[in-house]
Order: sequence, then structure tokens, then C-alpha cells
Amino acid sequence: MARKRESPKLVKIKDAINLINQRVSLIGIVIEQREPKQCRNNDWICTLRVIDDTYPSPGFTVNVFSNTLEQLPQIKNYDDMILFTRIKMQTFDSGKRVNAACDRWVASFALFEGGGTGKDFVCYQCSSNFHEEEALYKSSMDDLRKVFAGSSGFLKAQSSIYRVTPCSQEKISFLREIKNGKCFDLVCKILHADEQMSTVFVWDGTDAPPAFILATGVEEDEAFSSLSVNTFLSRDTLLSFPTLGTILRVSLSSHLFHQVKPGDWVKLYHLHCEVDRGSWVGKVTNSTKVRRAQDDCLVEKIMRIYDKRIASKLGHIPYWSFPSPPGLTETDDNCAPFVSLMDIITFPKVTCKYKCIVRVVAAYPWQVEDFCSDENRRHRVLLTLEDPIATLGVLLGFRISGHTDIEE
Repeated sequence: MARKRESPKLVKIKDAINLINQRVSLIGIVIEQREPKQCRNNDWICTLRVIDDTYPSPGFTVNVFSNTLEQLPQIKNYDDMILFTRIKMQTFDSGKRVNAACDRWVASFALFEGGGTGKDFVCYQCSSNFHEEEALYKSSMDDLRKVFAGSSGFLKAQSSIYRVTPCSQEKISFLREIKNGKCFDLVCKILHADEQMSTVFVWDGTDAPPAFILATGVEEDEAFSSLSVNTFLSRDTLLSFPTLGTILRVSLSSHLFHQVKPGDWVKLYHLHCEVDRGSWVGKVTNSTKVRRAQDDCLVEKIMRIYDKRIASKLGHIPYWSFPSPPGLTETDDNCAPFVSLMDIITFPKVTCKYKCIVRVVAAYPWQVEDFCSDENRRHRVLLTLEDPIATLGVLLGFRISGHTDIEE
């Protein structure tokens, strides 16, 4: 019968740094998590900085290795507790400095949140090879939590993950405030991503201002849209999108989004915004950072405003034209509801009556003398219509008498 591996004895960080090339187990409070990176052998590495009552500052570095990104530690809060078992102490920088390696063959980890007066610790993630009895370490975790019970301000100051500063102190912008060529910070929801996570679509419920139109004409088959609904996304994907608020396409040049997935709320720091062929797009910079914002107060505020807008009869009117732009042609059907282009694209019925405030961003042909006509003297022109969330191509037919009708 195989002998059961004994549970290792816990050591403090101050003692562990003297046990070079030995395997130890320790408990610490996480104060920093750096961006994961992929190694040359295709493994993933994530660097954590932890503290305990014997090593409070600047903290002790532990490198966690895994063969997949999902198996790396996914820290939820700045003061969560982590239990390492059988990590190897090692030196670097010519023996001047010490850190530890949590490999995926022998070492393991478990992440806990909670603890405190009348509260139990809850393990929300552990490595696949973690098989220790959590009860063996409960008293040690309780003792460590008591040490830092009144030090929440200290932990926030030390931490650089997820909740660095309260949301009220951050200079967060909304998509309605973006400017061409400027960088900004944004709290948004990831709606969709391609398989390589090289392009993601994000949303914050607000309407971006109309972008500058640089072209006077556009070919029929040219994509001319911030969302590019005609070329990039399937109808099934569009059906899952909200029908109000600009959806910004963000192009990535790194693995910044490997810790998040569609459906997550995130904070994007230092995102560069520009106009590409009349469309708003976001691009990452060398200083762009991505953080989860699942519990952020701005998320609740965004959803509250969006729900109120959806429930309003005039909520589908774009922000930049509310209550209506000057010179807008009126209609006789006052009962028709206002809708967005996304409503039209995803509407289940073939025909319906509605009002939609849009901007004409392109015409083909764009000169009146080039309008084509048929035997019935009916002229046709292909218009590209835009509102804050989508773009739609419309074939407009009209007779010399002035009567118009939309054919497609």
C-alpha cells in the first residue's frame, strides 16, 4: 500500500528565505499579481507578491507555473489569502535575492477569501494537485487575518491588483466622452471576442459621438462601420448584443485579455482611441492594462442607467441627437416607436413601422447625375446609415415625383 504523503509544516516567510533549495509551505496575503506571460516551452507563468506578519514589505515573490492560462491563480480581491505547499526556495541575481517557484508537478496552491470576525475562509480556487486538508491550516490563517484585521488601508496601499483605488478616485471616462487620438480609461463589458482574442467588442451603455467622415464616397462592398455588422459578426452573435449604446471594436497586439472572457466587466487603462474610415476603434498601447471590474461601483451605475433608458419611450434616440437634431424630417405616424439600427437588424418580423434617427455616412453613387434608373424612371442609390451602435446599407428607390420607398 502506497504511503500517504505527509502534510508539510508551515513556515513563516522570514524563515523560508533561509531554506534555499528546499521545499516549504507557507501562507500569505496577496498584495500584487503581475500580468501572466507565456514561456518558451509554452507553459504559463504568473508572479505573485505576498506578505505575512514576519515579512510585511515589500513582500515575497512567488512564481507560479502552469501548462494552461486558466490554471494560474485568478485573484479576486487585494487581500485574499493564498496557501502554498511544497514550493521551492531559490536564489537569483547572483545569489543576492530570493524567491520561490510553485511548479505544476510537486507544488500546489489554494486561494481563500473571507475570514475575520464570525466569518469562515472560503476556498474559491486551487490547483489540480492540491489535496491537503484545509482544516490543518485554519488556525494559521485565522492568526494571520487577525494581524492585518485593522490594516485594510495598508493592504490597499501595497496592492496593485484589481482594486488599486476606489472607483470614485479614478478618472474613468465613458464612450460618449472619447476623442480622436486621445487615451482614456474605460469600465466596460466584453461582449464578444474572436478565437485568438486579437479583436474584442466592448460596451458601456453610452453613445459615442459621431466620428469625422473623411470620404465623400464609398464602394458598395467596402466595410464602413464601427461595428462592421455586415462583415465581421454573425446574426446569432448580434442577437446576444444590447440594442443601445456604442460597441467599440478593440484591436489587440498582446495577450492582455487572457485573464478575461466575453461576459466579464473590465477596466481598460490607457486605451488609445482613433477614427478609422469614419469609425471609432480602440487600440492598446505599451501602457494599456486590463483589470476585472465585476464588483466595481461603476458597473452597477452603468446597468442602472441602461435599464432606465431601455424602459423609456425616447431611450432609443441617440444621445447626440436628443431630443431631435435640427431640420429632422417629421413623420405622420406618431405611434411608431423609436428604435435603433440594432433593433432593425435583429428584429424578428420582416416588416414593421418604426422611427430611427440615423446619419448618412456614405452614398453610392454619391453624385446625383450618376444615379441609375430603370424603365419606370425610378432612381436608386445605396446609402450607408449609421447610429451609435450599428451601420446598415439601404437601397433607396424613388421616382421623379418625389415619392420614396426603401426596397432593402
